[in-house]
Amino acid sequence: MKKTAFLVAFMPFMLLAQTEEVKQRTALFLQEQSAKFKIKELNGSEPNYGVLSETQFIFHQYYQLKQLEKEVNELGNSVRPKYDLSTFVYEDEEELKYALKFWFKEFIGNKRITPGRDYRTVDHVDPAIVIIDGTSVSILTLSCYATDIDEFRDWRSAMLGVFGSPNAMVIEIGCNGPIEWTKNAPDPKDPSWRR
Repeated sequence: MKKTAFLVAFMPFMLLAQTEEVKQRTALFLQEQSAKFKIKELNGSEPNYGVLSETQFIFHQYYQLKQLEKEVNELGNSVRPKYDLSTFVYEDEEELKYALKFWFKEFIGNKRITPGRDYRTVDHVDPAIVIIDGTSVSILTLSCYATDIDEFRDWRSAMLGVFGSPNAMVIEIGCNGPIEWTKNAPDPKDPSWRR
């Protein structure tokens, strides 16, 4: 009885610590980017992440990064690329896995995906880097027309350096596909992902 009362009393502090860690990581990532980007915390107009926003997260942040200097994109237009950063935190790893199962049924681009399986094309999808680690999901969405492969790799390294760990799962999404599990992909035959 005492253990249960202790756990009930201690639970808010554990949840606060989880959200505080993600807040600190996000602040560090944004600080690293602040020299090149104007950063805004927004409440709406988030990219379409499928049904992830309908899951039972305990904390969520959304930022938009707009490049300060204009650059010429592959279409020859002078633009200031915009990038979207979203973080979602869940109560525990079990709750995260449940949310991921729900999300993978209607993933980014409304595509049903199987954990651990790559897909060649997905219509109407912007490039993105998804990092799933511990109890959080971090997503950076890039511009189709302003991102080349070297820039994509730089963003992936920056994201992994802040939001990743040796156990983090990484999903990379290209412009209109592919969707690739590039780090710690789950086994597609694992029955625990099907329930």
